Amino acid sequence: MRLSGLVKMSISAFPLALVLSASILAFSGEAQAFGTEPSITGPSDNGLGPNVAVPGNNDIIQGDTPEDNPDEPPVIEPAPPRASPALLPDVHYDLSALPPKVADMRGRIVAAAMAGDMQAMRQVIGLSNPPPAFSALDDGDPIDILKAGSGDGEGLETLAILLDVLDAGWVVKDPGTSRERYIWPYFSEFPPDSLTKHQLVEVYRVLTAGDFEDMKAVGAYEFYRVEIAADGRWLLFMSGE
Repeated sequence: MRLSGLVKMSISAFPLALVLSASILAFSGEAQAFGTEPSITGPSDNGLGPNVAVPGNNDIIQGDTPEDNPDEPPVIEPAPPRASPALLPDVHYDLSALPPKVADMRGRIVAAAMAGDMQAMRQVIGLSNPPPAFSALDDGDPIDILKAGSGDGEGLETLAILLDVLDAGWVVKDPGTSRERYIWPYFSEFPPDSLTKHQLVEVYRVLTAGDFEDMKAVGAYEFYRVEIAADGRWLLFMSGE
């Protein structure tokens, strides 16, 4: 009697199983018709949910792929050429290494400038024949030129610049020739973009950072310099390239 009841329950449940199987097959067919298949995946490691990629390690989110522009290749600006250290002149600081006549003239210039005495400076200027150049555009009185270029109107600011220039290191130009001369400051003979940080500190003792940036833009030193010939003649103290 109990067995008969179980058979009846199995027979009555059979149509329900058929209906459920037909529903599952119908759902699977609809999914395939739309090009999708239900799948179950575990959560991703990125915390964004299943199957979401994070850029990095060659993973790119679809839709964010950079566009290819074969007709417009990236433009890479070449770095400006830097002067080779082998082509730069040697820098000197030891005053005892100067030729005696050059050292004597430098000492006279420094003494007159430190005293702020324009008459003493005129006497030093008169020791050289021809007299040193103080301007590329004006051959007027040297003392008047020194005063005209000075913010105080008396020439004292220009004398202070002269001292700062002569306090820097120097280089020798055209050594062993009739044009041999000693040039202060040494960095007037260096490309502005070749200077080290240590050398830039020396530069900023003579001119401002803003002035130096302007010189970098033109690629040359354009402030005051001093030149003394190997025979002790004072050749120039002037500003410009």
